[in-house]
Amino acid sequence: MRKLSRDSRYITQRVFRRTTSSDIRNHPLIKISNGTFYQLHPQTKPSGCITSAPRPLFENLSISIPSFTTPNQHWAILSPSSTVRTSFLKILHGQMICQPPTARTYPYLTTRASATHTQNIRSPERSITYVGFDNDKKSFGGAYLSARYESRVEETDFTLQQYLTGDTQLNPSADCMQPNTLAEEVSIAVATDLDLMKLLKKPVNMLSNGQSRRARIGKALLTKPELLLLDAPFIGLDPFVTEQISSLLERLSNTLQPRIFIALRPQDVIPAWITHIIYANRNSKVMCLGPREDVMDVLRQEYEAVEAMDSYSSLSADKLETLEVGRHLVRKGDFIRNNARVQRSISVDGYHHTDPVDHATSEVLVEMKGVNVKYGDNSVLGDWSQIVDSREQKGLWWNVRRGERWGIFGANGSGKTTLLSLITSDHPQTYSAPVKLFGRARLPSPGRPGISIFDIQSRIGHASPEVHALFPRHLTIRGTLESAFGDTPLTKPRLDPFAVARVNACLAWFSEELNPGYKPRASHDLHWSVAANFADLSFSSQRVLLFLRALVRQPDIIILDEAFSGMDDTVRTKCLLFLSWGETKTLHDDAYMADKPVVNGINANQALLCVSHSMDDVPGCVRQWICLPESGTGSPRIGKLNGPVGLDARRWDNIWNYGGSVM
Repeated sequence: MRKLSRDSRYITQRVFRRTTSSDIRNHPLIKISNGTFYQLHPQTKPSGCITSAPRPLFENLSISIPSFTTPNQHWAILSPSSTVRTSFLKILHGQMICQPPTARTYPYLTTRASATHTQNIRSPERSITYVGFDNDKKSFGGAYLSARYESRVEETDFTLQQYLTGDTQLNPSADCMQPNTLAEEVSIAVATDLDLMKLLKKPVNMLSNGQSRRARIGKALLTKPELLLLDAPFIGLDPFVTEQISSLLERLSNTLQPRIFIALRPQDVIPAWITHIIYANRNSKVMCLGPREDVMDVLRQEYEAVEAMDSYSSLSADKLETLEVGRHLVRKGDFIRNNARVQRSISVDGYHHTDPVDHATSEVLVEMKGVNVKYGDNSVLGDWSQIVDSREQKGLWWNVRRGERWGIFGANGSGKTTLLSLITSDHPQTYSAPVKLFGRARLPSPGRPGISIFDIQSRIGHASPEVHALFPRHLTIRGTLESAFGDTPLTKPRLDPFAVARVNACLAWFSEELNPGYKPRASHDLHWSVAANFADLSFSSQRVLLFLRALVRQPDIIILDEAFSGMDDTVRTKCLLFLSWGETKTLHDDAYMADKPVVNGINANQALLCVSHSMDDVPGCVRQWICLPESGTGSPRIGKLNGPVGLDARRWDNIWNYGGSVM
């Protein structure tokens, strides 16, 4: 993104005049004056594969977050980079090394402590709560994927109500055993606001991804912080719950109990109650900040300048980022562009607006005839009747054929992950349910053996938040990819020349995202892939690595369950391109190209199953879709697309039954 014009810089200056006006009755809650931040001390000696000193973050940052204003100010940081968003929130929280140390202060916390005659100055760690969602499932326990589906409840399987009230000690003291009536009352009030009441008695490790996010927000609210920092709170939530959570956050912000500061992706709907925005690019540089309408005006000007260029194929990474961010904002109606071009006709991963690609064959890979998954009397999937061949049949009837590209949608808790667990055979009821995988049931039948779990998993590539939470962190980057060729992540992989070539191709193609010490125009030596571990990567890069792990073996079925959530925008686009075209298409004309492509993208013999709550995360190749209903609200809806869902919002609206025609 180009440097801000004089008018754009004036916006930033005007912000501070507004922020420090007489409307503010007290000292700022957070004040940063010309501070530069580091994850590690700038004099830290590099080690391992890190070949340079720690990179500064948000150099010479100046910002003031007020404690009180009239009217209230509600802030958000907008950035296409998950690392940048998270880093900024952690800076506000008091983390990251600040140079000079006095550049970051918390005036309001100090004055408030003095006014109440408190001896100890309130610390940011106690008064400011950060809630990130990069370890959702891991924080709720469960040692393996099947744990959340098992009927046996262990002593460590704490309920949601116990989690909210903090009653999670195995051997509590006498004081801890006293009932905390106030906490229970407050937890019930919070659970009601977050639509968690019906889940209070459910073990937290059995919550869906979206439900666990709401639970973590509820847990944070019970600590009664002065400021609640929410890192991308709407990722993984269905549109209905997103609106509900946004309304709750607005009510809390308006009462300042607590103040809310949220981090958003460009594709996220910016809540109407957000009044002030900070926009930071992927290089952790604040490009503009201030009142929402002023920031949007700057971003619109930047976007129009790039869009007016004759060719997009040779755009720099910064301009490509500007173009992608602007397209998100235009589509959501955050601003209206002037002299707009004709609607984009090709998706970011290379599919035309009308492109009814269909690779389906007659071979059925997954066959479900009347599936109904129940826990006691409670049905979580298949509690309905479907019309099958003009007859009404109970349960879920659904087939996946070789070559099909399915999108699986539905509200949080509708059973999407349960459905996928029957396919991966992580769900214990796969043995008894009417499910066939690759033409065979799990249990043997007369004259036909059952299919083994190792055979199933060798033919399926799977990336999801649950896999991410439980994946071994000590594996090297190369070892993570090679583990796709083993029976489990920790068993020795079986590597032949085909496997080695594909692993090398993936590492080379994504070296910028996976190499912690990456330098442009460096040699293509892959030694770095054994010098760094999975744990050394950022959250976005870990997601990329697990995405590649799902593809590298060229399995019969690729399952991407919210696999792109948490990825940076340009990285997600690169992954979408790689999914469909492998090493044959790039984002930039001057990018590294393989002399002889080894990976050519998903082929006609593979099936794809994708789960997402964001239309931008749905691959452009998806042509079939199923939308699961909430419990007791009817049967699933199934349809087809004649082009990428990301190029026509009516397709997305039709899937979610917002109206419109089938596309």
